[in-house]
Amino acid sequence: MKKHAKLVTIGIIAVVIVGALAIAITNYQKEQKAKREAEEAARRAAEAKQAAEEYQAQANAYMEEEKYDEAQNAMEQALAQTPEDEALQQAADELHEKAEEMKGYIATMEQAIAAIEADDAEALDRLQDSENGQKLAEMAEKSGSYIYLPEGGSTGKGIGFYTFSDCSCDQWYYGDYVDGKREGKGIWYYTSSHTEEGKLYKDVYDGEWSNDAPNGKGHQLISLGDEVDTDQKFKVKDGLFYGSYKIKDTLEDGTAVSGKYKLKEGKYVTISDEELEKKNFVVPKEPHLAIAFLRDEAGEIRSCTMIYAKDTTKGVKHFYPSKQEG
Repeated sequence: MKKHAKLVTIGIIAVVIVGALAIAITNYQKEQKAKREAEEAARRAAEAKQAAEEYQAQANAYMEEEKYDEAQNAMEQALAQTPEDEALQQAADELHEKAEEMKGYIATMEQAIAAIEADDAEALDRLQDSENGQKLAEMAEKSGSYIYLPEGGSTGKGIGFYTFSDCSCDQWYYGDYVDGKREGKGIWYYTSSHTEEGKLYKDVYDGEWSNDAPNGKGHQLISLGDEVDTDQKFKVKDGLFYGSYKIKDTLEDGTAVSGKYKLKEGKYVTISDEELEKKNFVVPKEPHLAIAFLRDEAGEIRSCTMIYAKDTTKGVKHFYPSKQEG
């Protein structure tokens, strides 16, 4: 009996040992599995973070290239990698807001291109006064301008919206750019219905540009409603007109008269009051500039063209040198 009890005891101990060993092995296996799973999770998390960073970098690059839809798509891919990343979510929200804002500006510029190409001053005026137009003006005021080239970059054909600190007279340029400066052929366009009579005012210069200013030859059209003030080709240097130009007029008695006047740095080269008096013209008391004597077909002086104004600088608006501004 004693021998049998001893064997039973040994057996029980063996069973306990084997059971304990099995439990230990099982626990070890669980620990190793948990460790592998943790390492795998960490690896996946690291890969996801790296992928998110790469997508975010792509999104930022697309923003720099003004490819806003692509930027938003790339940022969505970044968020899909690490949806719980609060900092990334905030960056995504900011990028989305900026992209939508810039797409709004682009849509406004595209509409402006269509209006200028159609020479539709009314449509351009409505665009300026619209909510999107006001947002564009507020944004452009920070740097003085906003330039958009449909093909991207800073060289090519594009449109610019320009603001000025000394007046609320926002203006447009549509034409050639080189390195962000106006160079080549372009249209400078200003229109406004905010006049005393409520008539649409329109001032357009279509011509040659260099050094970011009107230089060369161009045509200017200025009108108020149906009344045309200027419709003429000019030579222009740094925004100011110069050269000799013809005048044609008809006197009250029906006599056709003609003459010439000259512009130098945008100012009329005028006839003096003394010359007027020698030709038996009455010198007016109002501020005046006599531009030219007008002659009939026989060559006889029959009239004199006067400009009654204090400042008659002629050129493309807001390209006058400061010394010329009156």
